[in-house]
Amino acid sequence: MNAAVTPATQALDRAGLAGALVTLGCAIAFPVLGLLHPGTHLQPTDVPLSAEEFIRPLNAHADAVLLWMSIDTLFVIAYLTTFTAARALTVSRPLGTFGLAAMFAAGTLDMVENAVLAVAAAQVSGPDQLTAASTTVLYVIAQLKTAAATTGVAFLALALPTHTRLLRAVVGTAAAFVVVTVAGVALPELGPVEAAPILLLTALLAAVFTGRLRRAAANRAVPPAVVPHDLPV
Repeated sequence: MNAAVTPATQALDRAGLAGALVTLGCAIAFPVLGLLHPGTHLQPTDVPLSAEEFIRPLNAHADAVLLWMSIDTLFVIAYLTTFTAARALTVSRPLGTFGLAAMFAAGTLDMVENAVLAVAAAQVSGPDQLTAASTTVLYVIAQLKTAAATTGVAFLALALPTHTRLLRAVVGTAAAFVVVTVAGVALPELGPVEAAPILLLTALLAAVFTGRLRRAAANRAVPPAVVPHDLPV
């Protein structure tokens, strides 16, 4: 299925590619920042922690937590841009729309989670130390975020066409993310593994957008056919 190339579709493809590249850049920045603070969970909602372990990075590395939250805010904007552009690739409007709505719900919850952690870290940047945190509420928000993102990716996979190997790889990777994330509810230790399929999915979507932009550029480079109008009868 080849949709007509229009300025609107090209703008979406460019936005999708930019969003995917920024998403991947943020995904690289997170472990680098983590390596600079070994043994510390700068995003404490990523793994099950005791209340004491949860507030430790907020008290000991408040500036690093704030930097993580700023990168994560950019990360949210980037992946929402990517999935908004990916919605235009779908062949089922209801499935694509529902998937995008679920991704925006995940992004909203992600922003709320970041805001709560950033406010807590900002409070302890001064002389006061944090003695308690709403860990249960934050873990509920994190779980709802993950559920919404999983739903969004699942519906995107159901809505995408599969007429090329690259698109089939996108659908297969999205399915793998859904399986791993759902399994992670029962097995929280799978949390670190969940990042692999979603990053691969993002890279594959970047490849899809790149291919579409290249084809559009190639089509523009082909001169229009010359139709003779004054041929002798």
